[in-house]
Amino acid sequence: MHIDLIKTFIQVAKSRHFRKASEQLFITQSAVSARIKQLEQTLGVSLFARNKHDVSLTSAGMRFFPHAEKLMKSWSKACHEVMLPENIESSLVIGATDTIWTALMTDWVVAIQQKQPDLAIWAELHTSKTLLPSLIDGMLDIAVMFDVVAMPGLHIQALPDISFVMVSSQPQMRAEQTLQDRFIAVDWGETFTAAFTQYFDFPIVTTRHTSVGGVALNLLLKSGGGAYLPEIMARASMQQGKLYLVDDAPQMQRPVFAVCTQETIQKPLMQNMMNTMVNFHSATNTNPH
Repeated sequence: MHIDLIKTFIQVAKSRHFRKASEQLFITQSAVSARIKQLEQTLGVSLFARNKHDVSLTSAGMRFFPHAEKLMKSWSKACHEVMLPENIESSLVIGATDTIWTALMTDWVVAIQQKQPDLAIWAELHTSKTLLPSLIDGMLDIAVMFDVVAMPGLHIQALPDISFVMVSSQPQMRAEQTLQDRFIAVDWGETFTAAFTQYFDFPIVTTRHTSVGGVALNLLLKSGGGAYLPEIMARASMQQGKLYLVDDAPQMQRPVFAVCTQETIQKPLMQNMMNTMVNFHSATNTNPH
């Protein structure tokens, strides 16, 4: 099946419009229509219900959509693999959320490629909901996440916990003051929320919410306030006097896990990657820089 047909199907499904899809793909609208018709004939089903103003996926289209996305990702990965330089002996696809990339994994990627220049790494950004399905579907070699449910066929490696601290843009703030002064509520997951509620059992009113640690940090630096952030993420700003630790607020620990399949952990490369993650992050936590 021609990959352009799959790409066009995905774009039409997302835009819900043939004309918009043609603009995004830089082809004519008639070419989009022809590709969708060819794909439907190949599959023997109607993928879209045509309306006057837009299109929508049929039940068959909805069932096909996740498979189409997997096909595109597999194709993209295959293209990258065949274009690798001759000196590259192996490759690794790692997925994590924005916060884990910022707080934990970026420095590891730099360190591991300095030690293993013959290793190609693809660093992919995911949400907490897409990590495990992408790993199970074979789109990721390793998924690094806060929360993981033990499932048959998975190998789960605990990494050192990430320590979360309350910081403020103002010095000598107490926790209760910080919570009432432009506090940014960051969604760090159910485990963190449960611990937070246990410590602070009074109503907290805030107009700033985010699920991305980097966004919270930038908001603090640009407009002030307070938030709970990974200590390693806030460390440089605290050392520079841009943020201040709220001393009477409790530190909260969040476990982090590196997950791969039982099949891939049998490979020496994967065992080495898991071990270096544990050792690197243990050293980083015990030797702040």
